[in-house]
Amino acid sequence: MKHILFAVLAISLLVPAVSMAHPGHEHKTMGTVSSIDKVKLVVKSTEGKDVTFDVTPTTIFKSGNKKGTQADLKAGMRVVVLTAGETEHAAKEVQYSAAATTAKK
Repeated sequence: MKHILFAVLAISLLVPAVSMAHPGHEHKTMGTVSSIDKVKLVVKSTEGKDVTFDVTPTTIFKSGNKKGTQADLKAGMRVVVLTAGETEHAAKEVQYSAAATTAKK
């Protein structure tokens, strides 16, 4: 009887944890802008991989705490790109600082 009770208790504790593992979980990619156009943003991640994101009408651009624009982004700028999920390639939010650039002058 104790074993059954323990098993039921263990399962009841695990079920909520499994169901809440990733819903609504955002993913971040940090790196530098390789290129940007009206619909695509390519970022060289801190791991050295090129990651391509779709820029949509709902993509939010932020410079620090202020609202920014896509036109502010230039190759070499450091950015953080938030997406809705691991397999999602649409940029939900792009955070950057106008002073954060690694481009050589």
